[in-house]
Amino acid sequence: MTYLDVTAAIIVDKNKFLSAKRSPGKHLAGHWEFPGGKIEPGETPEQCLKRELKEEFTIESEIGEFVAESIFDYGDKRIRLLAYKVKHLSGEFQLIDHDEIRWLPIEELDSLKWAPADIPIIEALKQQAKAQPTAEFYSNNAKYYYDDTFANDVNHVCDRFLSALSSANSDNQHILDLGCGAGRDSKVFMDAGFTVTALEASKELALLAEEHIGQPVLNMRYQQLDVKNTYDGIWACASLLHCPKSQIEYVMQNCIDALKEGGVFYFSFKHGEGERLDDWGRFFNDYTLESLKALIAKLNKNDLDELEVVELWQETELLRGKDQTWINGLVRKVKQ
Repeated sequence: MTYLDVTAAIIVDKNKFLSAKRSPGKHLAGHWEFPGGKIEPGETPEQCLKRELKEEFTIESEIGEFVAESIFDYGDKRIRLLAYKVKHLSGEFQLIDHDEIRWLPIEELDSLKWAPADIPIIEALKQQAKAQPTAEFYSNNAKYYYDDTFANDVNHVCDRFLSALSSANSDNQHILDLGCGAGRDSKVFMDAGFTVTALEASKELALLAEEHIGQPVLNMRYQQLDVKNTYDGIWACASLLHCPKSQIEYVMQNCIDALKEGGVFYFSFKHGEGERLDDWGRFFNDYTLESLKALIAKLNKNDLDELEVVELWQETELLRGKDQTWINGLVRKVKQ
């Protein structure tokens, strides 16, 4: 199935989102949209957005991280809409392809008549807004979380990961600890002789992890990961479980792209379905074995069987006095 790839800019100023109404004579005239346009041959989505915003509003912009994807069939064409965060750098907004713009808080976006392809982007923004307090939790409770998780024994899972990693024909193997938290697992891998890059979104946790492992920790979100064919293994232990479903495919694909051929990727989620907030207000994206299999199958469908499942398993452990069931996945990148 062929799609027309189109971009959308999510521009926010003082917690208000830019919405633009399509001019008379345009396709879907009178409907509102997040501005953007068709990706031309040879363009990246980011290059497309910079060009479109310059052409449509005469502004200069900086393209940030991916927000969400929406696929919609208009009958005469099928659209794949890719939305990105955008920072307005300079220039006054001049209306060239639109006859009105509005800045609205997220709760008021539904008051407009939106182009159908943009509606799922709004829903994704709402989901991601629910996830935002999770980052604040780890910032405000970094030392508590560090102390709470530091002694957790995940050596049996590390052994499975390292066993799969050892079958790859590569010297000086390099592991990315994606969402390293306290640096507990990074230290295990370093002590075993691996080169480790640790990444942590919480600045406060990253500083604590740096003290523990004795090397710098990348302070960034996994949504910002943008490297190719770099790592022999990616370890995402209880970290991707905070990624909204609207972004999980994009984030996991970036992880796959970051792996060398033959590299292995471990990830774990809490058992359940859908998205939720826990008693501390943290956001979780839950899976069962079946729904995780479906996610992996979807990634393979998009990329022509790039992944080989090494092992999927479910296990229950005692966590803070209660049984917690985990869903674990271990896959290998079999081709580029």
